[in-house]
Formats: sequence, structure tokens, C-alpha cells
Amino acid sequence: MKKQTVVTALIAAGIIAAGGAQAQVSSEGGPVMVGGDSMHMDELAHTQTLVGRVEVIQDNARLRADKVVITRQAGPNGRGFGEVVTIVATGNVYYVTPDSTMKGDQAVYTKATDDMVLTGDVILTQNQNVTTGTRLVYNLTQKTTTFDAGTGRVKAIIYPDKK
Repeated sequence: MKKQTVVTALIAAGIIAAGGAQAQVSSEGGPVMVGGDSMHMDELAHTQTLVGRVEVIQDNARLRADKVVITRQAGPNGRGFGEVVTIVATGNVYYVTPDSTMKGDQAVYTKATDDMVLTGDVILTQNQNVTTGTRLVYNLTQKTTTFDAGTGRVKAIIYPDKK
């Protein structure tokens, strides 16, 4: 698909949004820009599926994955695309904010709770600090992180801040 066609499709689908958008990937909110090698839009299911080198960018945060499915509320006429409800990213998932980088096999963002949940082989890096486990819950609004490791153990290497 040609670049102009992709941009036109994104604007028509309401993916490149102006005003009124709240947090989906960034705690700062604002317009959400998405891109991938291919995109399928289903107006009746209110989904956009992007495959291949997918990026979802909002303000200062970026979500990258092999595949991303964005589910939205219905638009004003009951069809089309409204606000984001969930974002599901699978395969080589990276979630990057100014403070940290999170890597996992899958990430699910749920707007109702404002949580980004990464699962699989999860690695969180913040500066030199590294934490690993199998499930990480990051709340975008509160900027809190909860880690667990199922039947294993959460492991961390933490470097004290220099004075």
C-alpha cells in the first residue's frame, strides 16, 4: 500500500485523532499514531488489526510488536471507531516510556483500568536497573509497577542512585 493511501486510511479510521483523546499508551494522553506493514479495519467489530513492525505512538511513549489489535467503542452513529477500549500486542513486544523499557511476549492495555499488562518472558529496565518475571502490570496514571513470576521468582538487579 502506498504511503499516501495508508495515511488517508488512518485519518479515515480516526486512528490519527485530534483533541479529546485520553491515555492509551502514554500517561500524557493526546493523539495516537499507529503504523504497520498491513492494517485491517472492521467497522462492525470496531477493531483495527496491524501486522508487521507495528508501532503505536502517543506523546512520549511507544508500543512496538509483531501484531497489534486495537478495539474501540462504536463511533457516534453506532458504527466506525470511537475511543480505545483495549490494545493487544503480541510477538516481540516492547513498551518504551521516558523512564523505562518493558519487553515481553504479549501486552494488553485496558483503558478502564489504565493498566498495561505484559506477560511471557518479561524484562523491565530502568536506567541500569533490571527486573525479570513472567507478568508485569504497569498503571499509566499512577506510574506503579507490580511484578510476579508465577511459580518462579521475580529477580532484580538494582543500582543505588549516586549522590
